[in-house]
Amino acid sequence: MEFIRWLQQGLASREIKYNETGAPVHFVEEGMALVSPIIFKLFACQTGPEDQADATGLQVQREVIKAGWHRMAPASGSGKVNILRYQVIGRGNAVVARLAAVVLVDPDRFVLPVPPANPVLKLENVHAV
Repeated sequence: MEFIRWLQQGLASREIKYNETGAPVHFVEEGMALVSPIIFKLFACQTGPEDQADATGLQVQREVIKAGWHRMAPASGSGKVNILRYQVIGRGNAVVARLAAVVLVDPDRFVLPVPPANPVLKLENVHAV
């Protein structure tokens, strides 16, 4: 919950950028995409010892996933993945980058008003990460 409060405050104050190049948060048709591991490491750096940011960020990501607020997708085989991959679409419909994210469904539970979906992000065909 501490992470969610930090996220809400950061988005409201615009300290945490969203829906722009390099931003750690994007709003997509599927929900609120938390770019992994960047957003979790950023939280860890700002709230705890910087030398533990990688480990703390990973732990926070696990806690968010454990809370069950995210969208899961089928993986190759019979499993599921917690992290979805997106293509960043540039001029001429070319894929210019990719990003991985934990996508929280129903973002209106966390952010109001919910910004519009970022039109340059497209969910990749789902496969294991």
